[in-house]
Amino acid sequence: MGKSAIALFKPTSCKASVFGDRRFCEKFGYSDLHLISQEQIESIVQLQEVTSDIDLGLQKMTQAVQDFNQTTRSLQKNVTTTQMQPFADLVKPFPRLVRDLNLRWRKQVNLKIEGESTLIDRTMIETLNAPLMHLIRNGFAHGIEDSTTRIKAGKPPEATITLQAVNRGTETLITVKDDGNGIDTHKICQRLRKMGISDAEIAQMSTPEIIDYIFQPGFSTSEEVTELAGRGVGMDVVKTSLEEIRGDIRVNSEPRKGTTFIIRVPFTLSILRVMLIESSGLIFAVPANSVKEVFPLEVEGVNDLTEITWQEETVPLLHPEKSLRFNRPHKPFEMSGYPVINKPIALIVGSDNSLGAIHIDRVWSEPEVTVRPIESPLPLPMGIISSMMLGDGRVVPLVDPVQLLEDFLNKGSQPISPTSQPSTENTAKTILVVDDSINVRRYVTLTLEKAGYQVEQAKDGQDAVDKLVSGLVVDGVICDIEMPRLDGYGVLEELKTKSEFRSLPIAMLTSRSNEKHRKLALNLGAAAYFSKPYNEQELLQTLHSLL
Repeated sequence: MGKSAIALFKPTSCKASVFGDRRFCEKFGYSDLHLISQEQIESIVQLQEVTSDIDLGLQKMTQAVQDFNQTTRSLQKNVTTTQMQPFADLVKPFPRLVRDLNLRWRKQVNLKIEGESTLIDRTMIETLNAPLMHLIRNGFAHGIEDSTTRIKAGKPPEATITLQAVNRGTETLITVKDDGNGIDTHKICQRLRKMGISDAEIAQMSTPEIIDYIFQPGFSTSEEVTELAGRGVGMDVVKTSLEEIRGDIRVNSEPRKGTTFIIRVPFTLSILRVMLIESSGLIFAVPANSVKEVFPLEVEGVNDLTEITWQEETVPLLHPEKSLRFNRPHKPFEMSGYPVINKPIALIVGSDNSLGAIHIDRVWSEPEVTVRPIESPLPLPMGIISSMMLGDGRVVPLVDPVQLLEDFLNKGSQPISPTSQPSTENTAKTILVVDDSINVRRYVTLTLEKAGYQVEQAKDGQDAVDKLVSGLVVDGVICDIEMPRLDGYGVLEELKTKSEFRSLPIAMLTSRSNEKHRKLALNLGAAAYFSKPYNEQELLQTLHSLL
């Protein structure tokens, strides 16, 4: 019988072969081990085929997800194109307006437009047209000097009015700036006196409060009525029109240098690209379009820096943890995955006149998220403009870094009042519960939280050590002894050999009630020892005395 025939006529078992004894198997070299091995080989081949099928299915699924994402982005782009309109469409008639004014009033004014591709909601285009036209006419009439006066003041004979639009966070900022003579506050004060406001009341007003009177109906500082000025109509229309679309306007004016009007209108798109960042344990998001550059920082001494040099210019460095102060205890915000940038950096933000940097410890991601408004009767902290939601359901605040920087520049030099400091007396203590049993961890956590403690959990000794070494700050530890990877004795040995944890009280909570186990734990540095089942009152009293 040939070899091929033998392969076709394999016995199913050498104990009960077709010949009735083991001689057939022994003659051709077969045994029970050989048959078992053959079956295993066939099973492995089948598993490989199944694995290949699964891999192919995953590839098809991945491709389907990519196609779906591409379709979604295409739909989002089409919706944006339908809903939004470029700034260039809004300002298209203004260059001709300025040319006509130059010919009519014999001035040399150049209109400069920046940010023409900035998208603005179509519903706001028509509403913004009249306010911008009023601001240009107002700057031409009240701010821009004639060529002779400008030359005497050391300025070029041709003046410039700049229109600029930029999307920043959840807002669109439109700036109207001229390099004229600025707003004459003395003329405003004279007008206020004619309106019956006393000198004492005027003396108590700040410069911004005085300038805000130009938005009052019927207010004008012009001595004669012309086509451009003197009618008291214009600036009040600007403010009223902006309030209709939930916008506002601010004025910055410098004598003999010019005036800047800053219009803020809501950016209605709900999808925004953000940078998810962390600073001193604070997790928050900032709009990516608010950041000019990501600037690396030196690791040593970064917390003591107050300013840095960027592009040969010294800019102030803001530390968010010193500005975003909260007077209630909060748990550390743990992120999953790995950060895309895991070293100190500075986010360069602001405009050319008020640049600044914000110190960041790490950047986690740069996703496109759905912005969710925060509806609350209480005012939001400075800089917080909205919120976003992570995939696990946790809410992260959306911070406007420019607002944060402006608040820092205005108040950074002032000492922090005692009322803004967190109360150390009422701050809840944080306890780390270490146990491999999730039921025990939950029960102990419930007991501690009822007593007013904050609780962090670790699933075993190694997890506890990793969390503490990586920066988790706690006031005490309750630890089991029998755990996988690293037991309670190992936790004591690991922590008590480090100088920063020698004073950390560690209480052992275990089912081992033998005296030798108690002595061993106390010799290794345990502050207390409890046996299960434990007395809650005794545990809490001991914990209170240790802390």
